[in-house]
Amino acid sequence: MNGPLGCNPRYTARAIKATGLVEETKALLRVWTPGESTADLRRRVREQALLGKATASRSDDVVAHAFNQRFLGGEHPAAQPLKRLLQAKGNGRWFTDLCLLYAARADVVLRESISVYAADRRATGRDYVETPSLVRFLEDQEAAGRMARPWTAGVKTSVAQHVLRQLTEFGLAGPNRRGVRELLPFTPTGLAVAWLAHDLHFTGHSDSRLLSHPDWQTWTLDEARTRERIAHLAGPALWEIQAAGSVTQITWACPSMAEALDVLARIELP
Repeated sequence: MNGPLGCNPRYTARAIKATGLVEETKALLRVWTPGESTADLRRRVREQALLGKATASRSDDVVAHAFNQRFLGGEHPAAQPLKRLLQAKGNGRWFTDLCLLYAARADVVLRESISVYAADRRATGRDYVETPSLVRFLEDQEAAGRMARPWTAGVKTSVAQHVLRQLTEFGLAGPNRRGVRELLPFTPTGLAVAWLAHDLHFTGHSDSRLLSHPDWQTWTLDEARTRERIAHLAGPALWEIQAAGSVTQITWACPSMAEALDVLARIELP
């Protein structure tokens, strides 16, 4: 499944082309056929109006800049297992949590807007986000060389506005009220936590590296809270956990991601 970006990747303005798109992702997963190319899916979505009244240009953007980059890229694309779990479990907040995870993996600007910008504001008692401060954050990143070329003021403002909209759509922030969005408490669902834990395990991360992986920060979890969530979900169906001081060992019940998906499809998690 689509893995995390490398160290200090370049910032791009791709947020302008794709917001949260949770419902659109759900619709595309339901009609996407494993092995279908992005070009074929884009053409079919447009010809059959699979995204409702969206314009051809908008449909193309959703397929290319959201669905393809988030769920069809990388060494382990997420689309097929996510489609399978959606068919088995139906709609739920778990799906939004996973859409957030893969959106953040695909766009470092969104990811660091959560794990750096918003986290810093929470830590310093500023429990809200707004365009001017996020633009300043982008300016700082530009000064640090994170953009391939300078962005105009208009591009920075547009990226900031689209990122803030995603924070609201994914449940990390409240609605826009006079330019300000309240940062909300965020707790990922047990199903989403179990998905990510197995994803990291089966892509070769050790137990200690799994618990400290930066993906958890997308859901506002630090290592201690991640360990608590993993321990809370422990049981014979998923894993058993043993901790001694700073050393944690997880004994995994499922020998493959496919078998883990079978388990996740049939059990209810807190």
